[in-house]
Amino acid sequence: MVMKVSVRVSQFLGAVFLLFLLTLPVSCEVKEQLVDQSDREVAGLGPYEKIYNLSGTVILKPWSKSAESWNAGGGSYYVLDVGDAKIMEFSAKEGVIIRFGEGANAEEFEDLIGKRVELTGHYVPKEAVTEPRGQYPVGIDGKPAPRGSGFKVQSFKLIQ
Repeated sequence: MVMKVSVRVSQFLGAVFLLFLLTLPVSCEVKEQLVDQSDREVAGLGPYEKIYNLSGTVILKPWSKSAESWNAGGGSYYVLDVGDAKIMEFSAKEGVIIRFGEGANAEEFEDLIGKRVELTGHYVPKEAVTEPRGQYPVGIDGKPAPRGSGFKVQSFKLIQ
């Protein structure tokens, strides 16, 4: 009788312990999500959501077989040469690859090549490429290198 009770108690304790182990990771994930949400609420906008003003000279760069050209998306692309200015993120050797949104388009920048401008917009992070075509740079993991970073222009003005 004592033997049956002790076996049942140990089975019960084992089941409780197993249940505890199974719920522990879930409760930790929920706590991390809650902490992340409250941090975002306190901190405000993230670095890719904030609006920035950048000044520099507009450059038109031709396609080349380089990581920068891959990031730009193929074909010729516009770059804002910021000189020695400290900026959040360089997507080109000289500064940032200019990305166009609702506030500007590539045709408007044809007349701005070689001129100084002030851009208003936000930084855009690189994104993973799922199905690349042709040749492409790869990361350490053998997957295609991410692309698409730069500075998305909302508005611009010529600096005299």
